[in-house]
Amino acid sequence: MTEQDGGSRRGLTILARGLAYVINADSRTTFEEKAKIVTVLGKHVARGDISHGQLQAIADDAFLHSEKVPIERFLDDVKNTLTPAQKASMVINLYDAMLVDGQVATGERTVVDKFIASFEIDRQTMRALREVIMLKNDTGLFADSRHPFNEPTFRLQLQLIGAFDSETPPELQYKPRDEKK
Repeated sequence: MTEQDGGSRRGLTILARGLAYVINADSRTTFEEKAKIVTVLGKHVARGDISHGQLQAIADDAFLHSEKVPIERFLDDVKNTLTPAQKASMVINLYDAMLVDGQVATGERTVVDKFIASFEIDRQTMRALREVIMLKNDTGLFADSRHPFNEPTFRLQLQLIGAFDSETPPELQYKPRDEKK
């Protein structure tokens, strides 16, 4: 195993553990929630980064870790080892996992809020991410033609600032939709 292999496996383990904290938060884990870890990490099996056995070991470790190690300790251990992009990806994946079963439990919300606070993600960024993830998961759009987001005036406006090939890191700009009064 190369250092890169170990490093990527460590990163995937951190992500899986974060997901497990959200999945275990409400003490009533659904199949869809448990499958989220396999869904998120399964592409690494397809690429040959990890084997099926390693994926299962990472998932098992994640659930065991989230049951035995307090979330505050986990966050203290990882917050300075993750890059800003990894923190953002983690929070996006956690939020997505929280919404996968269509319900947000209080415990799940509390866990995600702890990650957001620990990773120091600002409210405006979180609002933009939350709206995109909620839109992604709202399949009611396809079942109800009267859904508010199906109105002709609905617009999603996100803008990535900075090119990936430039020295300036990309930045996401978000224009919130008008709030209904």
